[in-house]
Amino acid sequence: MIRITLLTLLIAYLSVYAWKDWFRTACWLVLLMAVFQHPDMPKSVADIPGLNHWNFLFLNVVFSWLINRNKQNLTWEMPLHINTILIFYYFFIFIGVLRYFDDMTGISDLHAVYGWKSMEGLTAVNEYLINCVKWVVPAMIIFDGCRNRQQYNYAVIMLSLMFVFLALQVIKAMTFGSLVITGDALQRKAIKVISGNVGFHRVNISMIMSGAFWAVFCLKELVSVKKFLFIIIPACVSIFLAMAMTGGRMGYITWLVLGFILCAFRWRKFLLLAPLLIAAVLVFAPSTIDRLMQGVAPQTEELAPANFEKEGIDTYTITSGRVIGWPIVWHYITESPFLGYGREAMQNTGITMKIMVEYGEGEVFSHPHNAYLEWTLDNGFIGALPVFLFYFLILKYSWSLFKEKQFDIYVVTGGLCFALVFAFLFASTGSQTFYPREGAVGMWVAIALMLRVYIEREKLRKGFKSELIG
Repeated sequence: MIRITLLTLLIAYLSVYAWKDWFRTACWLVLLMAVFQHPDMPKSVADIPGLNHWNFLFLNVVFSWLINRNKQNLTWEMPLHINTILIFYYFFIFIGVLRYFDDMTGISDLHAVYGWKSMEGLTAVNEYLINCVKWVVPAMIIFDGCRNRQQYNYAVIMLSLMFVFLALQVIKAMTFGSLVITGDALQRKAIKVISGNVGFHRVNISMIMSGAFWAVFCLKELVSVKKFLFIIIPACVSIFLAMAMTGGRMGYITWLVLGFILCAFRWRKFLLLAPLLIAAVLVFAPSTIDRLMQGVAPQTEELAPANFEKEGIDTYTITSGRVIGWPIVWHYITESPFLGYGREAMQNTGITMKIMVEYGEGEVFSHPHNAYLEWTLDNGFIGALPVFLFYFLILKYSWSLFKEKQFDIYVVTGGLCFALVFAFLFASTGSQTFYPREGAVGMWVAIALMLRVYIEREKLRKGFKSELIG
């Protein structure tokens, strides 16, 4: 009760302050994402759906931004081609929702046979359309308002704190004892504990932490050696521990691949620490190694699934059963390759029921567990083109900044954005979704900051001054 009261007072203060400084309050929206999903946080006020603390502050920030940006004579500087791609991105989200309402046969069948609950009416509109916009708006506001170095530093600090606070919640919920249990026990505990105590799914947290580690690590380019040792390193350790405690194998692999790419290009000396890190994990966190090796280590004939085991490699266990769904999803994509089937196609086309009938009710696939397949199944290759192009351009621009040596802010911003977006795209092969959701807020803010710095760099190259870069 005390926490809710303090939160209410904070939101009340920030809601008033938003009319004085909408940029900094938008950064607070990002920070509050660390606690907004916590089960203890109220999801509605006075039983009014959607009326909660975060949304109330969000509305104040948005209205203040819309009204005051004109008074401040701000111009929208997002590149035209990025604007166009984003418009198409959301156009297909909107069309997908319309198609969802047009044909809900598959979901109705699941409800009739298995008692599945379906989203209809305003609930579906809120979840599938309004929320997809809502989680991106703070990033767009931050992009528009980030015009000098003080604002940039504030946004980066708040973004980093969000990751650290999330990590600390995971560590508190899981406890250090989870690092020394078996890999299977770690997975089961993470499934039960993280969602119930943090509010995010463990797979999503694993992906967030894998990118957040390197995003925060990049900040070392902007701080002194003392701050690097006593602020950046402890923050990275906390994020690493949280990632380890999720039991998310895709997060582990993403962290390794991303770290190798960044260090091999700019910080090669840190690769020498890899053996020490591996030794430390083996000693202090053996459960992560056990979890990572599940399905790879040789199994006895009695324990290995006969249909998937070959020479000690259990593809069913490695992919957590995804090898069942992926071929079926791909077959349906080839049946309607250009336009897809609309939102929630996995359920509406009957794929979910087909898998449950053929493989048993224990195999529940409400989505393909692959963001690329999910988006293509829903929207076809035509709908996939602008989305995949958008993320390709973001990676390209991020990397171009990361390679720069003229200003440290280029390296930091490029590396921060590249880390979070690459982690998302890499992890999307086994989970995630291209429909914007809560866990992607930090990534979208990183994209916004990167685009701002990218634009300011272009200004400098054309001979204009930049308050952000100097």
